[in-house]
Amino acid sequence: MPVGQCDVAKVGIFWRVQSAGAKPALLVDCVPVIEAERYGDFQTHGGHYEFWCMLASLSVLQIRRQDLPDVAKWSEYEEWPRGRVVFHLPTKRFVLYADRKLQTPAMVDCIRQRFSLLPELTDIRSDNHYVSIR
Repeated sequence: MPVGQCDVAKVGIFWRVQSAGAKPALLVDCVPVIEAERYGDFQTHGGHYEFWCMLASLSVLQIRRQDLPDVAKWSEYEEWPRGRVVFHLPTKRFVLYADRKLQTPAMVDCIRQRFSLLPELTDIRSDNHYVSIR
C-alpha cells in the first residue's frame, strides 16, 4: 500500500533478516502511534530482545503459520541489521534509527512504507545500539 493511503503511521522495531535460500525480508513489530507507549518526549513500541525471545519460543510450525522468517530459531537478535521508528512529540516528526547498512534509499523507502511514514515527516539517524555483524 502506498505511503499515506488508508494507513496509519506506526512506531516500533525492525530487522532486515534472511533465511537460507530466501530473499532478505523486513521483520517488524509495530503499532499505530496512538497505541504506542510514551517514553520521555517520544512515542515508542517494543524491545528487540523481548520480541526475538518471543519468536524463538515459537515452534517452526507456528512461525510458518504466521508467515515469519525462522531466523530467531538459529541466530541472535543483534546479528542482523536493525532499527527502530519513534515519534518525537515536541516536533511531531518520526525518527527512523537504523543500522548504517540499512540506510540505503531502497531500504529506507521499504521501512517507510511498512511503517506508513511520509518522507517529509521522517528523520533518518544512526545509533550505536544498532550495529550488526551481518
